[in-house]
Amino acid sequence: MVPGIVTQVPLLFGALWLANALVLSPILLSTAVRRLIRSWPTDGLPSNYLVATAAFTATHLSGLALTVAFNGGRLAGREIGWLAGVTLVNLVLWWAAVALAVPGLGHWHPKADGEYDGRIALTLELFAYVAATGALAFVVLVVAIAVGFPG
Repeated sequence: MVPGIVTQVPLLFGALWLANALVLSPILLSTAVRRLIRSWPTDGLPSNYLVATAAFTATHLSGLALTVAFNGGRLAGREIGWLAGVTLVNLVLWWAAVALAVPGLGHWHPKADGEYDGRIALTLELFAYVAATGALAFVVLVVAIAVGFPG
């Protein structure tokens, strides 16, 4: 018999992957970022975007799983804080990797002739992701209050 959590992880990954692909999609407006995404691992933008968002989701979910594991399987009522913290750390680490490390290694030039600097788009997307997840959290809170309201 398989424990319930094992069967829920792929479902959670899929839902988080879909949400991340949707929320991160404005980054594709940047020509410089599209050039980066198109360059690896294939030459196709859609497939590479899905691979990139899957990698982002995998690190996000791994961070959440490690947080739970290192706290003995319980977050003691601080789930929202841990979720927000892990999400923010994941965002900042990915921003640093893509905006600083990848150009530093010479794999991407964030500004080409006639383009805006891709790091500007990455930074704006970081703030947009935080705003989108904050708005989603607010909607979930309002729905939870409305459903649980005794009147």
